[in-house]
Amino acid sequence: MSDKDKLELLLSHKAPCIETLGGRAINFKSDPPELEMEFIAVPEFCHSTNQIVQGGFVTGMLDAPMAHLLIALLDSKFTPMTLDINVSFLGPSHPGKLICHAKILKLGKSIAYLSSELYQKEKLVATATSTIKLVPIPD
Repeated sequence: MSDKDKLELLLSHKAPCIETLGGRAINFKSDPPELEMEFIAVPEFCHSTNQIVQGGFVTGMLDAPMAHLLIALLDSKFTPMTLDINVSFLGPSHPGKLICHAKILKLGKSIAYLSSELYQKEKLVATATSTIKLVPIPD
């Protein structure tokens, strides 16, 4: 299956949580493995009068691309289960478009290590690293 086909598959099978975050995969390449997703933060995601996106939503925007990268790369043969995620908030996120880039740091037989970076208006606002267990999907 081509990278373009894998991207189309991700777009056609979006989980409700991705819909809630206004997310969609916009770029996938298998060599080197990278995935880019776009999210639309709405005012309802925000706290304070400064309209700052709450950290849990930001974490979801960092986590989803890492999982989706594995889903596409491994031909949907595994369910990625996040074992841990470490997030660094580098600046505030506001309502509007955010872009996340995910990449694989190390891929084993049952465990993967990934990282992601979240940008708004080309400014890095948060980063994450994650350990993910690869759970085989029964045939």
